[in-house]
Amino acid sequence: MKQNLTEMQYVQIAKETLTHALNEVPFVSDIEIENTGLQRGFGDFHAIVHFSDSDSSQNFFVEVKANGEKRFATMFMREAQQFNNNACYLFMAPYISEATAEMLRDKNLSFMDLSGNCYILTKRIIFHVSGKPNQYIEKREKKNYLSKSSSAASTILRTMLDQPDRLWKVKELSDISGKAIGTVSNVKAFLTEKDWVNDQIYSFGLKNIKELLHEWSKDYHKKDSIEKQFYSLDAIPELEKRISEWSFSHDKSAVLSGFSAAARYAPTVRYNKINVYVEEQSLFEFIKDLDLEQVQSGGNIVVTIPHDETPCMFKQVINDSIVSSPVQTVIDLLNLPNRGEEAANAIIEKMFNR
Repeated sequence: MKQNLTEMQYVQIAKETLTHALNEVPFVSDIEIENTGLQRGFGDFHAIVHFSDSDSSQNFFVEVKANGEKRFATMFMREAQQFNNNACYLFMAPYISEATAEMLRDKNLSFMDLSGNCYILTKRIIFHVSGKPNQYIEKREKKNYLSKSSSAASTILRTMLDQPDRLWKVKELSDISGKAIGTVSNVKAFLTEKDWVNDQIYSFGLKNIKELLHEWSKDYHKKDSIEKQFYSLDAIPELEKRISEWSFSHDKSAVLSGFSAAARYAPTVRYNKINVYVEEQSLFEFIKDLDLEQVQSGGNIVVTIPHDETPCMFKQVINDSIVSSPVQTVIDLLNLPNRGEEAANAIIEKMFNR
């Protein structure tokens, strides 16, 4: 159950939790706790750990947050990395997600939640505790704005990623995406929590786009798509040409995707199978006109029926081919075998490298 505690109460709990954990280290003889004064310039409190087998001691400077969201950990990380000494800089919060924990571990920074789960790394102490149940917050299922079911959020994200360098205001993003201001505000809050936006005073813009796209691809493909596999006697280049010609004459209702789209954005990987989105109402005519034979395996073209309008948003015409947007192409590639991730990352580096 979530507890409504003040900032000072969280700091007090953090002191007690850290002290209890460090007292379990056999060679720790004493722990001094003092509030961090302005002269020290970092954290909410300072702990001095003394050792029984030497005259040395270890300094801990501890930052306590009532919320362990990644954005707060990122701020802590930037501040802690400014110091070049032997002190341990420790991030503490009621709950720290695995993504946040991994980010801090990668930078050799220490963390602890208020239930005692921790990763503490100093010259003398390596302390890792996991699996303790969280006592201070309830685990609530937050809306996943990256799933296929969140079509409004998907439209908002795609609108932003179509202009990845642009700074946005909630009202103008609502107007351009055609989605409600409240939905845009919720998506912005979600992106802020994930540390995927740069929130300025009057506007906000995307950051950590590569991480966003990789996470999106994991959630986006949790639900099975409606896919049908076919075989054509045509070679891949000739079949792609016929698909594009057919699409131009049928209101652009067939869109090359996957490796076929990647070859138009950042050609890095050879492929022997075409992926294409075809609108459901055009599927029968598409199959008939291109003389495709449906097969269970061994096909050279995979047709996906879009679950809604979002996969074909911002489709582009490149060299007389109609292809899925860079965003959709990346999301699809990251879930394809045979070097799909390599092809996706080539597009990210070329078009979203920020």
